[in-house]
Amino acid sequence: MSGPRRIAILVLDGFSNLTLAALIEPLRAANRMAGRPLFAWTVLSESGGPVASSSNLRLEADAAMAAAGEADDLFVVASYEAEARATPAVRRFLRAAARRGTMIAGLESAPYVLALAGVLDGHRATTHWEDLRDFAERFPAVDAVPDRFVIDRRRITAGGALPTLDLMLDLLRREQGLSLALAVSSTFLYEGAHPGHDPQHMVAAGRLAWQDPLLVRAIRLMEANIEAPLPVEAIAATLGIGPRALLQRFTATLGTGPKAYYAELRLTLARRLLENTDRSVNDIAADCGFASGSALARAFRTRYGVNPARARRAA
Repeated sequence: MSGPRRIAILVLDGFSNLTLAALIEPLRAANRMAGRPLFAWTVLSESGGPVASSSNLRLEADAAMAAAGEADDLFVVASYEAEARATPAVRRFLRAAARRGTMIAGLESAPYVLALAGVLDGHRATTHWEDLRDFAERFPAVDAVPDRFVIDRRRITAGGALPTLDLMLDLLRREQGLSLALAVSSTFLYEGAHPGHDPQHMVAAGRLAWQDPLLVRAIRLMEANIEAPLPVEAIAATLGIGPRALLQRFTATLGTGPKAYYAELRLTLARRLLENTDRSVNDIAADCGFASGSALARAFRTRYGVNPARARRAA
């Protein structure tokens, strides 16, 4: 390809600053490391006016999407209330790009926007783990998977900010070679690149992964068994230790016992589903391992001081 690769970035209101940075900064660093412009990008908004991030930082767009020129790749960045951002004009814009054969990527919650436009039908895709179950049920024509990022033909999706960084490093490796990808990664002192097929987790283990890997295994068992919670004894047996030893490890490292931690994990997921989806309380209760909506409501009031309906209204 002669000249830099042309990238259009459609930024929708409520976007994540971190996800946008994870997209653009590797491109900037790649240009700098290569000593020539490998990539040129244009930031678009629906109207051409400024857009506000989820933290209320305002970004000036270069152009309106309707005035955008030809691009090799189109990235869509969205976070909160992504469905509300999928206006008829945005959907038409995406469908037109798909007809031209443009590579289209949706980052964080933007896969909802792509799916509503119909451009993900017949493709594997992911989105942020909080929304994945709802996404899979809403869009049966899309093969929803819990991967960090997915590259499927001319469609790309990523589940959040750091998966976007992993994605961009992977794309650099594929298109420009491993040496440049490693140089860009080193620029950010980032050594934690994950392959796309790595699953998204509810809990980011971080330093705990080397401090107490057995504890991380226990947490992953809890995450994998949210709908039908395992007894603490069963978790301990799977790990090859006794319940008392598991209790001691949780208390020493996390300041709480495994049963309480498991309950907190389930309630945290329930609150996120209440605030970010329109699923019924009964459905959320079933998803989070509660016997009924009323059982979830009791536990929710004890933990947060409000009932689920009020928490949803407040959000």
